[in-house]
Amino acid sequence: MKRVIISGGGTGGHIFPAIAIANALRGKEKDIDILFIGATGRMEMEKVPAAGFKIEGLTISGFQRRLTWKNLTFPFKLVASLLKARSIIAKFKPDVVIGVGGYASGPTLRMATSLNIPCLIQEQNSFPGVTNRLLGSRVRKICVAYDGMEKFFPANKIVFTGNPIRQDVVKLSHSRDEALAYFGLQPGKKTLLVIGGSLGARTINQAILKFVAGGEKAAELQVLWQTGKYYYEDIRSKFGDDEEMQNVKCKLQCLVILPFVDRMDLAYTAADIIVSRAGAIAISELCVVGKPVVLVPSPNVSEDHQTKNARALVDKNAAIMIADAVAVESLGRTVTELFNNQPLQSELSRNIKSLGISDAADVIAETALSLVHIEPGTVLSNANTVNRRSETIKPSSVYLLGIGGIGMSALARFFSSQGATISGYDKTPSPLTDQLTDEGMKIHFNEDISMIPPDTEMVIYTPAIPSDHNEYRYFIEHGIRIKKRAEVLGMISSGYKTIAIAGTHGKTTTSTMVAHMLCKAGVGTLAFLGGISRNYGTNFIHEPGADRRTGGQADGSEMYCVVEADEYDKSFLQLSPFIAVITSADADHLDIYGSHDDMKNTFAEFTGKIVKGGSLVMKSGTKITPVNPAIYNSYDYAVAAESSFYAKNITVVDGLFHFDFVFPTGEITGLVLGIPGRFNLENAVAALSVGILLHIHESALREAMFTYAGVQRRFEFRLRTPDFTYIDDYAHHPEELRACISAARDLYPQKKITGVFQPHLFSRTRDLADDFARSLELLDRLILLDIYPAREKPIPGVSSAMLLERVRLTDKKLVTKEHLIQELQENKPEVLLTLGAGDIDQFVEPITATFKEPNLR
Repeated sequence: MKRVIISGGGTGGHIFPAIAIANALRGKEKDIDILFIGATGRMEMEKVPAAGFKIEGLTISGFQRRLTWKNLTFPFKLVASLLKARSIIAKFKPDVVIGVGGYASGPTLRMATSLNIPCLIQEQNSFPGVTNRLLGSRVRKICVAYDGMEKFFPANKIVFTGNPIRQDVVKLSHSRDEALAYFGLQPGKKTLLVIGGSLGARTINQAILKFVAGGEKAAELQVLWQTGKYYYEDIRSKFGDDEEMQNVKCKLQCLVILPFVDRMDLAYTAADIIVSRAGAIAISELCVVGKPVVLVPSPNVSEDHQTKNARALVDKNAAIMIADAVAVESLGRTVTELFNNQPLQSELSRNIKSLGISDAADVIAETALSLVHIEPGTVLSNANTVNRRSETIKPSSVYLLGIGGIGMSALARFFSSQGATISGYDKTPSPLTDQLTDEGMKIHFNEDISMIPPDTEMVIYTPAIPSDHNEYRYFIEHGIRIKKRAEVLGMISSGYKTIAIAGTHGKTTTSTMVAHMLCKAGVGTLAFLGGISRNYGTNFIHEPGADRRTGGQADGSEMYCVVEADEYDKSFLQLSPFIAVITSADADHLDIYGSHDDMKNTFAEFTGKIVKGGSLVMKSGTKITPVNPAIYNSYDYAVAAESSFYAKNITVVDGLFHFDFVFPTGEITGLVLGIPGRFNLENAVAALSVGILLHIHESALREAMFTYAGVQRRFEFRLRTPDFTYIDDYAHHPEELRACISAARDLYPQKKITGVFQPHLFSRTRDLADDFARSLELLDRLILLDIYPAREKPIPGVSSAMLLERVRLTDKKLVTKEHLIQELQENKPEVLLTLGAGDIDQFVEPITATFKEPNLR
């Protein structure tokens, strides 16, 4: 018979997960004896026996963080609890001890580890308390629910499991109409669920009272309001004889006030939007439920856990957070704005659902049982036991929603290289999906759930997939966990020294240059690129590396992971770079960030992800204030301006740049960049900076610069004849357009330059219309296509015609895609640029074929 002690409690947030783990242990071992150790006088002494388990109590209590006479008794209670815990352990003789947090957990784990009994911590929060941080070095395994816990615990002990939650929440088996009827709510009405915890939350109650008292804003809603038992009578009395509040209640579609919700599964099902505190278990439940949520963290918990828990969701665009101090004034307004913003609701729902873990109790139970009979002193790596993270990045079958995207296809190729079977959906066929099919992947182009392989172990999606997509909805509605592309990339890269290239433009070229440089040096390289490298014909590179790193060679003893750090939807906050490069931070994605300042603040937050002892390399003049600069080295770079790294003695010979590269301890002279464009020279300086920081030999850097062939659709020459030049470029931001057109003008100063531009996104066109117009005015002739919507719905008043009016050119024209080739044939340009990030790339081959001369091959 196996014997297990589970210790902890104090609140439902500790007790109910502990009971879930105990039930999971019983499900896995028929012959098992489980004993709980709790704190005398706390709620676990009642709840645990009610769940069918034995419990013994310690006289421990918490140490108050303010001056109080109770602290005088703390040392005596601690000693008494340690002695009693030792006695209980000696008598019960457990095979393994699990600590779930709470007063009793500390003494129990301290004594168990001193007796060399295998122990496990279940850490619920994103920021561990002092006790667990101290015990982390003594226990065998630490089951966590948040990324980045290596900051607090030994990395080889961490098991990513998520938090255990109630099984009725996981299932949500009743219909919405049944749930509404249970609470007496009206079908077809928008429903706000308010939960401040079983005891209630004063601030949330005050904020909701103010909100419903406003009447007008709340009039279209119905509210299911759990006040908590301490506040119920006071709140209910305000809707009694008071005539004004009675009128408020009449204005609402429906108002249901309860001290405690006994059927949270039905409450979650009924809700459209949820207001909640941010306890660890509450957040874990909300992630599985997948509804839009507004979090109001309690400021009255130790270590400010709830704020840190909420921030972990906010950083993933999975929740809205309001500080407790301003909630009374702003919560109602935030709820109203969220109810009126369906796209934001969909995004929050999609993102929080992707974080849900429904089987954490099972995984924790398996991890605990795996420690039984392991000899004391054995060093356990994550491979020795169940590890959700390692399982996730080595699945046997992967399904990708949006597999044809440049970032998604790189992930598909990575998992294929690991031996996984790959399948997926994309909206339309493309040369890239053709390549993936040739590589053995199964891809379909209709929203058809029957095409999803039944043995799929991992599902990855791109944010470009709409929330009403049939296959996406299938995964959500059936509780199948899906992960965002950025999350998976962060998980993969966490196993390597990561070189992350960030910036609103320049990151694809710079990251591809860095990968090429590492390969030329013989350094082990794993690279996920945002474009197809012309040197390697792919957007995924895996070179193991070999030999010693002298004279352009390397020993391959360590692998570097090169990734594009995408600022869209804050994806780059999933990364933990060893070296971070920021190429630019111009205004973009304002539909996500709201303002340029917010975007720059997020770039600053990205710098805070750099690991201790790492490096930040940022373009000189970029207005980003680094976070935690004391723990890493900071450098800047520039072209023809003194910085930590810069280029000087720049000349152009036959269209290529010759230059000297200066770095803090020396310089390399006579470098030649194999592609044209001054913006590419700037990218080369950034890439060379990384090479210097990695101690790559000069000969390898020199060869890499000269042999670098560029990226498809990055100032890519498609045709060059005496009377016609065709260049294709991905430029979709005003600064990118300016750089591309200027580079063409430098190469062909005497020729007429025609640009075909397809704007990308209605919101970007609206937000940057004047900047787009000024950049497009650098052309001699403009052909404008309709806006490519990507993930967006049309915005009234925003169109290519609107943009065309702002461009101060006499030779400009709006053309449909159907008539583009005819337009070019009738007015053959001297120099032609195709520009944009939408589906304009589908015209590259037809344009090339139209103007290619048979004798020029």
